[in-house]
Amino acid sequence: MRSATNRTQPPSRRFSVLWASVFGLLLFLTACQGALPSPTPTAIPLHSTVTPLPPPAVATEPPLQLPAGPRQTASPTAGTATAQPPTATERFPDLDYRLARTTVRVFLDRLTAGDLSGASQLLMTKRAQTGQAAQLLSDFTSDDRHLVAATLMQFLWTSETTYEAEAELHWADEESSGRTSRQSLTLILTLERGLWLVDEINLGKLQAAPSVPLATPGVAPRPTAHLQGKLVLQTSTGGDLYVINADGSGLHRLTDGLDPAWSPDGTKIAFTRWRNPWGAYLIKPDGSDEQRIVDGVRLKEITWSPDGSQIAYTINGGTSEETEICFFGFCFTIPPIYTGQLWTADLETGKLLSLPLDERGVHAPTWSPSGNRIVYAADHGLAWIDLDTMEKGRFSGSSGWDGSPTFSPDGQQITFMGRVHDHWEIWIMNANGSGRRPLTGLNLQQQEPPSNVAPAWSPDGEQIAFLSNRDGPWRIYVMEADGSKQRPMFGERLDSLPLRYEWASERVLSWSR
Repeated sequence: MRSATNRTQPPSRRFSVLWASVFGLLLFLTACQGALPSPTPTAIPLHSTVTPLPPPAVATEPPLQLPAGPRQTASPTAGTATAQPPTATERFPDLDYRLARTTVRVFLDRLTAGDLSGASQLLMTKRAQTGQAAQLLSDFTSDDRHLVAATLMQFLWTSETTYEAEAELHWADEESSGRTSRQSLTLILTLERGLWLVDEINLGKLQAAPSVPLATPGVAPRPTAHLQGKLVLQTSTGGDLYVINADGSGLHRLTDGLDPAWSPDGTKIAFTRWRNPWGAYLIKPDGSDEQRIVDGVRLKEITWSPDGSQIAYTINGGTSEETEICFFGFCFTIPPIYTGQLWTADLETGKLLSLPLDERGVHAPTWSPSGNRIVYAADHGLAWIDLDTMEKGRFSGSSGWDGSPTFSPDGQQITFMGRVHDHWEIWIMNANGSGRRPLTGLNLQQQEPPSNVAPAWSPDGEQIAFLSNRDGPWRIYVMEADGSKQRPMFGERLDSLPLRYEWASERVLSWSR
């Protein structure tokens, strides 16, 4: 017989314990919000020591802007007629955007997996399940080809009750090994039963897919001799930094650090260091004259202004791991909490500026060649801030899986890495966000598609270097700016270092003339 102290607690007691636990959790989260701000860095001018100006006071920031909405509604003024009740999109714009985009992602995943029944019954409206959309979906069960990938290309809010998604389908020919074709897919989503569901499906014409050079495992082609300039690279986050000529000669170690970046004139390399003394540093290409230019912790991802007078960098704080807390026998898992800031530093005066961004996580800034805009990776996709007006925005069609943006030398294009199902590819788009398309693609000879990450432009804008594990180990590859002629840049020459990519938005490569 159980003792009285072990008997089940009455309902009122259990509810009291539960509310106490919830209250404790809220206190913990509130405390976290105030405990996570990143420390303020201190600039160290190159030619004179001055007291850095404090970052300017930042006014109350506007609400998160809608991703490419169909219209802007002015605020009501006196004499305006009573407004109609807000739609779901007006009440929860960011939440609806995420939910609708998740529907598209899951729908494409189910198509790729061959689960047409699940895609129809769970993710399509009643009208679509019995109409033309259902007929188009049945065409996916073909004997002469099968779907190997579905890539989301663009996602737009087209009206108060609809979203539109554009995807590219990749088909493999059953009769001809290695032959692929592609097809455009347009999805129209609408609200039904409180859910964002696919209501219309439109398919484009089948087209032959452009060939993608395939690397043969175990065979490392020789480096291409005509490539010009020199690269600085990191072997790992916080590991050794090396300089090597683009033709594969002249490899030598510089120092240790993170995220190296050539100055515009090619005379200096900036990087950060996460050990004492922490901060941002400059060093000459021969490894001499190392000097600290910003004193601060957790600095990452330096980018130069086009005239070389300033640098921009990020400071990301918070926790990188989940945390479990327990109250009265009830346990909760707290997800990682991040705070991000984007700073600029004037190398002559030591003046620091904290840019007023809307996002909590900020990574991989890239400074436009015109000097008036910085593009960066944020929580909800690639975003930008104009330095003249401090106007901010996000690129339509981008997602939180996009990272490592880099401006082309002429400022007309941006290359970046984006997730495609379970791996990563190099993408490119115009500087205004249009024309988004992948540069690297599927290798149908491998069961597990490789990842292609960390793009870096050549000084003349003709080539793009990147990191890939298509041969097994991480190696540096190079391709033309249109994605053609993909080949190893140094073959097996750097395997002894070795190179690692650690999924921390790191800048592995920087290419100078």
